[in-house]
Amino acid sequence: MEELSDTKIRNAKPADKEYTLADGQGLSVVVRPNGTRLWLYRYRFGGKRKNLSFGTFPGVGLKSAREKRHDAEKLLDQGQDPAAVREAQRKDDEKQKHTFRTVGEEWVSKKLEKENKAKATIKRERWNLGQLNREIGDRPLCEIEPPDLLTAMRRVEARGRYYTVGRLRSTASRVFQFGIGASYCSSDPTRDLKHALTKAPKANPRPALTDPDEVGDLMRRIEVYDAKNGGLVRYALKLIALTMVRPGELRLAEWTEFDEANRVWLIPAEKMKMRDDHEVPLSRQALAILLKLRQLSGRCRYLFSYDDDVPMSDNTLNKALRIMGYDTGPGGDHCAHGFRSTASTLLNEEGAFDGDVVESQLAHSTEEKKRRRRDEVVRRQLGKGDKNKIRSIYNRAEYWTERVRLMQHWADRLDSLRDGRRTVLLSRSAA
Repeated sequence: MEELSDTKIRNAKPADKEYTLADGQGLSVVVRPNGTRLWLYRYRFGGKRKNLSFGTFPGVGLKSAREKRHDAEKLLDQGQDPAAVREAQRKDDEKQKHTFRTVGEEWVSKKLEKENKAKATIKRERWNLGQLNREIGDRPLCEIEPPDLLTAMRRVEARGRYYTVGRLRSTASRVFQFGIGASYCSSDPTRDLKHALTKAPKANPRPALTDPDEVGDLMRRIEVYDAKNGGLVRYALKLIALTMVRPGELRLAEWTEFDEANRVWLIPAEKMKMRDDHEVPLSRQALAILLKLRQLSGRCRYLFSYDDDVPMSDNTLNKALRIMGYDTGPGGDHCAHGFRSTASTLLNEEGAFDGDVVESQLAHSTEEKKRRRRDEVVRRQLGKGDKNKIRSIYNRAEYWTERVRLMQHWADRLDSLRDGRRTVLLSRSAA
């Protein structure tokens, strides 16, 4: 056969059918009708004829192709199939690409961030991944076995961090489940660890005051709390007590979310734990606080901000409560999140409002909401619209009229407790 050269290969003209240029030593170039020039190494292994591609010309030149042929011949001399060796290397390279660290990051970006999960959720999961990456981050996902995970989690368990171990196991499981769906691995090794780890003791609920006299004393302490920056923290404590929202929802409250004319605060879905828009009726007392806040932070993006684009710290309210003498830790007296339990307990004990009205205002899932959600899922699957046309257009919150009355009643109740009166008459009007 004629000796191959870069010039000869470059000048080879495409034809109606592919043809081959070869050097007689197993190396050849297949010229295809579309002009592609493909390097092939033809050899025999185990009594069978085989082909091994070296890429395309001119990306792979003649010199490089000959070097690849030389490497393949050495493998043949060692009794190895060059194609099998290449496939094994490809699989190994693929494993190294899909380590626990890289798949964990892909899971966060493709699932949590694109599904618009709460920033607090993403932050927590990233922290969990950071702990896991210290032990297994650089291991290929498909090679991690239950003993590897057990060793990593036992180190955390040895420090008595039983709750942390449970969260790490849950996060790791979600990464492996994502990896299974993406064909990076074939099983979830965390499922075999359930009975190998110490179960965390039953969690203590967030502390909250539920005795009316103690709640009244708390409101009096808030009223005289000598906060900095013109009373910004004092107003935050008063508003979270009045609105029953979560601390994160209050901390990130923006002026654009408030419609003072219609007396409503619309919290967008991305800030809510349940990922649904939530409307908070504003009582007279809440509106009065907004009026005072306008003088302090009206020029800022956030209601409770010391700078235009920086919201109040997530520890500020609990720090203030500790300064007032309250233990905000598990099993303690009261914490910022506890205002929700305070409202729920006292209002349900009072019995003036249906329990579902209270739970709806707290943005909890009631049985009615769950039933309605199940019904909506079926209707959507059948390609049908919402049966309630008004709800589909306006998406108004459930029990709105009752919730408006409830929020004004709760504000009046807090005032009465602060003033030393245990009861307050339920008004028929929200005004």
